[in-house]
Amino acid sequence: VGNTVCGLLGALPMTAVIVRSAANVHAGARTKASRVLHGVWLLVFAALFPAALGVVPIAALAGVLVHAGGKLIPVKEWRPLWREHRGEAVVLLVTAVAIVATNMFEGVLLGLLMAVAKSAWETSHVHLEVEGLEGAGVVRVRALGNATFLRLPKLLDQLEALPRDREIDLDLSGLRYLDHACAAALGSWEEQRRRLDDAARQKAPSIAP
Repeated sequence: VGNTVCGLLGALPMTAVIVRSAANVHAGARTKASRVLHGVWLLVFAALFPAALGVVPIAALAGVLVHAGGKLIPVKEWRPLWREHRGEAVVLLVTAVAIVATNMFEGVLLGLLMAVAKSAWETSHVHLEVEGLEGAGVVRVRALGNATFLRLPKLLDQLEALPRDREIDLDLSGLRYLDHACAAALGSWEEQRRRLDDAARQKAPSIAP
């Protein structure tokens, strides 16, 4: 009933979105009546022929779903997708395998989580612009991008690679976003550098006037 009403209103169906659409397209559907009749056929069989539905083996229904879903995979586009967008290809493959191995809900949920993690990783770019390494003055470092915990190890490695015997001027005004983990790590790094600078000044020999 819900699918029929959704079809009448032009909304997305409640269930069987991909399989319904693929079945309609392959059957030659040309009008909007196909999405309405989809719900009608479900209602007719569920209400009038429940015993017939119970005879159909679950394995056969699963095979039909896997076959219908497999035809939706753009096999010819797989190689170009792998070459140009390897992350998208991995998400697609893992989602398909997870759906077959578990169920539709868990497979789609895993694919969604992977897509979100992939987007977060790609948008959390941060790099350092270093000036003044040559010479004996202050080394000026400017951070640019989005500093999140995903890039924190790389950011700390770059900061640790800076000269320890030089004064460092770290400019964070170029960051569009700075999460709590990065802010705390940068604060710890600043405190550590300050202690190193103080220790270096104490060890430096004093010059008599």
